[in-house]
Amino acid sequence: MLEELCTCSNTYSKYSHLINPYPENSESEQALINLHQSILIPITNKFGAEKFKLTYGFCSKHLLKFLNHEKSRICVKVDQHIAHERNSKGNYYSKNLGAACDFQIVGVVSTKVIGFLRTLDFDSIYYYGKDRPVHVSWSSTPRRKLWEFTEQNTPRPYSN
Repeated sequence: MLEELCTCSNTYSKYSHLINPYPENSESEQALINLHQSILIPITNKFGAEKFKLTYGFCSKHLLKFLNHEKSRICVKVDQHIAHERNSKGNYYSKNLGAACDFQIVGVVSTKVIGFLRTLDFDSIYYYGKDRPVHVSWSSTPRRKLWEFTEQNTPRPYSN
């Protein structure tokens, strides 16, 4: 699953010959393993691995360079897609440590997926619409935050 979490993005597919998609920090790798065990395995057990579609996973420092040149909704300082990676000054990119991914369950509305995610040990969930991927993160210190994003990409507390 680590390979899939690191190589599933459209940006990686487009520039794969130029990008190292894997974590440099072992803490990032462990956070991705924890995300997989605590969130993704229960999700695939509940809804079926054949319906699970990962749309975005880990953002390596190399991938980040390409995302900065494309229209991207990733917010490195908040989202945990970059996990525990550090910048050239040795500081974490994200103020929220952990790991995150975006996924869909084919044929299942996102509100139903979120209903199940709420029973798990998640850090944050982002809802973008009933037919859109769901963002979920894992952290060793979970905040248990649920956010809904408007069409203008403005976050507000999840209301369902």
